[in-house]
Amino acid sequence: MRLFLGQRAWMLQRVTAVVLLIFLAAAAAMLLAGLPLTYERWYELATSPHGAVLIVVLFAALALHGWIGIRDIVLDYIHPPAVRLPLLGLIALVLIAIVIRVALTMAAHFTTAG
Repeated sequence: MRLFLGQRAWMLQRVTAVVLLIFLAAAAAMLLAGLPLTYERWYELATSPHGAVLIVVLFAALALHGWIGIRDIVLDYIHPPAVRLPLLGLIALVLIAIVIRVALTMAAHFTTAG
């Protein structure tokens, strides 16, 4: 918890927001350019080394951004420590599991495609 206190948490959330904004802008540019969104294109992106890394970075940034936001909400509105700590632990576990699952899925697709 001490790692994400005060200004450090604020700055980290802003950095992850910029990362997410870059991904969103790139996706919007692809849509506006009229590139076809087919399964083959998505598969090609997910199984390329750069695409797989970008997808994992996207989910990691999303999970970290979400963690900081939900942690602040829980700390502000749930006061009993007997409820707060298990809830924060469960949220952290779910977010970590999602990022690990995405990383393992990208790694599996990358190894089978090569």
